[in-house]
Amino acid sequence: MSGTQRLPAGAPRKASQRRTRRAAPLQPRISRVWRPGDNVRWRDRVGVFRRELEDGEHAEILIADRPYRVRVGELT
Repeated sequence: MSGTQRLPAGAPRKASQRRTRRAAPLQPRISRVWRPGDNVRWRDRVGVFRRELEDGEHAEILIADRPYRVRVGELT
């Protein structure tokens, strides 16, 4: 049956379910470029950005003289 969409059990779809649109694709987040010494916020704590790690996904920040390895996307 080409052209007809059925539910997984084989029953036909209701009229309200036939003409649905797919969700719009998510827009990529623009990430900020952090420099050493910049103040950052992570989990409601303020720290200092030290460096971005080699994997390109994580960064090292200092909070109260303790280093943390966090995802760059979680920093604000």
